[in-house]
Amino acid sequence: MNSTIKLLAASALILTGATVATAQTVGETVLGVEVNVAKVVTEGYSANKLIGANVHNDQEKSVGYVHDLILAPSGELSLAIVEVGGFLGLGSKWVAVPADMFEPGHKDNIVILPKATAEELKKIPAFKYKS
Repeated sequence: MNSTIKLLAASALILTGATVATAQTVGETVLGVEVNVAKVVTEGYSANKLIGANVHNDQEKSVGYVHDLILAPSGELSLAIVEVGGFLGLGSKWVAVPADMFEPGHKDNIVILPKATAEELKKIPAFKYKS
């Protein structure tokens, strides 16, 4: 009897033209979006503003310019490369100064290197980039 019901059901499908189809993926969409907004407060200084900044001593005398910033492998700021001496870039040289020796300036585009003089900075051996 069980086989008779299966035979009648199969015959009904054939006679009605019904077919058995498997579902296909035809596209996709996002049904919902969750947005997490977090306010991030960072403390520190922008490298864009530090590179090119005037370096003054604590007597507010210019002693050079920040040419570059060097990061340690750990990602921390290690050295500031300061351009000292010369005039309009002629006769000047780059010297490496530990970044933690600098203090923020009282104006934009100025950093303070306490007790520094142009003469003392010129005595530091020149910094040379590896090729």
